[in-house]
Amino acid sequence: MNAPRERRAGAGRFALYRCPTCAQALAFSGSGDEGGGLLACAAGHAFPVAEGLPRFVADEGYAGSFGLQWNEYSRTQVDSATGSSITSDRLFRGTGWPTRMEGETILEAGCGSGRFTEVLLATGARVVSFDYSRAADVTWRSFCDAGAEVCQASIYEMPYARGSFDRVFCYGVIQHCPDVALAFRSLVEMVRPGGHLAVDVYDRRRLAFTARYRVRWLTRRMDRARLLRWCRAVVPAYMRLFPPLHPWHQLLFPLKDYRGVYAGLTAAQEVELSVLDTFDALSPAFDQPQYVRTMQRWCREAGLVDVEVKRGGNGIEVRARRSEG
Repeated sequence: MNAPRERRAGAGRFALYRCPTCAQALAFSGSGDEGGGLLACAAGHAFPVAEGLPRFVADEGYAGSFGLQWNEYSRTQVDSATGSSITSDRLFRGTGWPTRMEGETILEAGCGSGRFTEVLLATGARVVSFDYSRAADVTWRSFCDAGAEVCQASIYEMPYARGSFDRVFCYGVIQHCPDVALAFRSLVEMVRPGGHLAVDVYDRRRLAFTARYRVRWLTRRMDRARLLRWCRAVVPAYMRLFPPLHPWHQLLFPLKDYRGVYAGLTAAQEVELSVLDTFDALSPAFDQPQYVRTMQRWCREAGLVDVEVKRGGNGIEVRARRSEG
């Protein structure tokens, strides 16, 4: 039971990282535990370790709304906190991966609050996670003692050796990146030959006429704290006044309403999840759904094999393998 905590301590826990600028190994100087330090390569590129986390980005950039929402709603979607299997069901149904993966190393790109981190850790795999936003801190605090290895980094400049992961997992992320195609290609590069990739993205066909895209021109420019206060006021009021009409209400109202959608949630949990997902829909700087045919083309261009692209989960789910060659 002490292994995860031992793995946190000392410079050894930073051995997997590579300089995102030049791909060289990084040497650590500092305390290596909850304090600070520095990771530097031979070429002189240096990155701080602060509050226990390597920081490969200077700030949250375009992902600041996610840092806010996952620090505010750190447990709302985590199965062990909700008493549900919503996240676990989505992961295994979407990826088709086994529930036991001992001996494998999984890269989780865009960990958010750690909802999928928890499920992946339970498979027995080594789980390496990152997020561009300060959501990385949430996952670190929640799951470092369970063995999660977490940093703050960009999907475009991941601090790992290319082709070094048995599996790469990325749900709920790439549609919120400035360049979705580049984000997808960056993920493929991290998969070892013969390894597995699982990615999802919003479905442009399904979301084309939803009300959120009629108001996002305004909401994505709003002060984030103000928008969150608005969501906390308006969403519960809507749920008191209108009957549950999921998902058809989204054609008229830019709100989420999860009443009766997931079995086992309490009324309070349904309201909290609805507020969270409304903010999640209205606040991101980028929201770029894709078509099935686009994802199929990107898989072909990347040389992936055993490709399956289908509608499901949160939009379009992609699972594939990287060719052995």
